[in-house]
Amino acid sequence: MKNGFTLIELLVVVLIIGILSAVALPQYNRAVLKARYSEIQTIAAAYKTAAEVYYMANGTYPDYWHDMDLEPPAGCTADSNIGGGLYCAKRFISFDLYNNNNKNLVGFYKPNGKTKVAYVQWLDISEKPGKRECWAVTGDEEARAFCRSLNGVEAGVASHHTCSLAGGCTLYDLP
Repeated sequence: MKNGFTLIELLVVVLIIGILSAVALPQYNRAVLKARYSEIQTIAAAYKTAAEVYYMANGTYPDYWHDMDLEPPAGCTADSNIGGGLYCAKRFISFDLYNNNNKNLVGFYKPNGKTKVAYVQWLDISEKPGKRECWAVTGDEEARAFCRSLNGVEAGVASHHTCSLAGGCTLYDLP
């Protein structure tokens, strides 16, 4: 009697592994998206609070990330230009301070360098005081479904250069 596997047995094992990975990979991607989005929300909330404290002390919002009494999260760097970005490269996260002079913080999740979703936190003295938004790349159904899963209500199109580069973003108002 020979020891070993038949071709049929090997094909069955490969088929089972393929089916498991087809089911597991999308679930894994959704879990990573939720984790990164939660991280973006946490960072944005911390910087919103710091910006509001700065506003109370100075009567204006800060122009630079380093003006706020808050250090960038570990592994992140802040651009020193007015309204510059905050980048967390290893986590595929970036932030804009005051998108086109709007008084908001916009955090993007960009896996593999391609924008997927964004979280927007408006400051208290702005055209949308305290409002929160989820932006999904328009052609990405997974991203759109994600924003809807947060009880987001579609409210038009987001205006941001990063969205323009990605082919547009659908804006969802968050509760």
